[in-house]
This record gives sequence, structure tokens and C-alpha cells, in this order.
Amino acid sequence: ALVNQWFVELYRRFNLRARIVDAEHVEEHLDDSNVFDHDSLVLCGIEWLAQQPAVAQAAAAAEWDLMIVDEAHHLHWTRDEVGPKYRLVEALCAHVPGVLLLTATPEQLGRESHFARLRLLDPHRYHDLDTFMTESHSYRETAERAMALDEAGEQDALVELLDRHGPGRVVFRNTRAAIKGFPGRKAHLVTLKDETQAREKWLAEFLTKHPERKVVLICVT
Repeated sequence: ALVNQWFVELYRRFNLRARIVDAEHVEEHLDDSNVFDHDSLVLCGIEWLAQQPAVAQAAAAAEWDLMIVDEAHHLHWTRDEVGPKYRLVEALCAHVPGVLLLTATPEQLGRESHFARLRLLDPHRYHDLDTFMTESHSYRETAERAMALDEAGEQDALVELLDRHGPGRVVFRNTRAAIKGFPGRKAHLVTLKDETQAREKWLAEFLTKHPERKVVLICVT
């Protein structure tokens, strides 16, 4: 479904025609040297590609300028176990000069998962999880120094500091200040008793009164 969504959006919004490489397309081009050499813009399901070693090898052999991985937080990596999709992307990253990982929840699965994606983008900078965790604890002090440099107008020193200590080279966050056209955001605070039952009751009543609204519920435990 995600592959089809990308296909439609690329064509509708940018008039770009992408080639979907799947089992059927590969079957039709068995006699070709590399199925990925025919098109400049290709869409491929990572779940399927991770299960096709020969096709994945062909993808790595093709000359790409840029690889985009959507829903990148689903790439599984831990100290003891590496998922097949992560191994696939890691192998491709070694051959593709430009890599863009897309995710709306970069730390949903914890700091270890966040580190796993950073090491895909810059394995030399993010080579050890323990070192990364230790550096993370010192980011508050670094942030205070960065604020002081910014207030003093020392932009060159600020850029050097962020590049050396933070993930600024590989992580970019969109903000409403940078992207125009979003509706205004307003906070509607509701005072509730500090009891789970009271929160559940309020939520049930709210959803009942506003069945037409789209609701995102974020729970903090």
C-alpha cells in the first residue's frame, strides 16, 4: 500500500513517473543484466526486497544518486539482533552516496533505535552505542553553550560546535516556522482529577460528542 501511495503522490504532485519493481516486474525482465538499470526513478517494497537476495544484490549494483527509506523506524537493530530490512538498507547505504531516512517517530522505540538509524547515515560518527549514550547525557551542557554562542552572534563557532557534538549533519526536523500553510495551533486545557478512570471517562465523552473529528491519542506511562 505504501508503494502505491508513493507512486500516486509522485505522479499527482510532481508529474514524476516511477517504476515499481516487484516480483512481476522482475519476472518480465529475467533476461536483462540488471532490472534496476532501466529507470531513473524506482519504487520497491523493502519487505519484499529483503526476502530476495538476488534482487537486493542487483539493487546494490545499480548506480543510484539517492535512496529514500520511508517509515525508517521499522528498521530493526539491537546489539544482539539485526533485522533483515536493516541489513538490506545498510548494504545499500554502502553504495549509495545520498541517503534520506523518513520517520515521524524517530525515538518511538528508544534511544537504541534512534542510534541504529544514525549509524546508517554516518557509521564513522556513530560507531558505538555506549559512546552515543554517554554523549547524549552531555547534550544539555552543549545546548547551553550553543545558546550562548547564538546570542553572541558567533555563528561560525556555533555551526562547528553542532557539527562536532550533535546529529545536526544527519537529522533534519521540519517546523511550522519553516513550512508555511499550516493552520494555527491552539491548546485547550482540561482540568481532570489525577485518576485514570476520570481521564478515560472524559475521553469517551469527548469522542462521543465529536464523532466527525480525527483524534491522535498520545499516552504517557
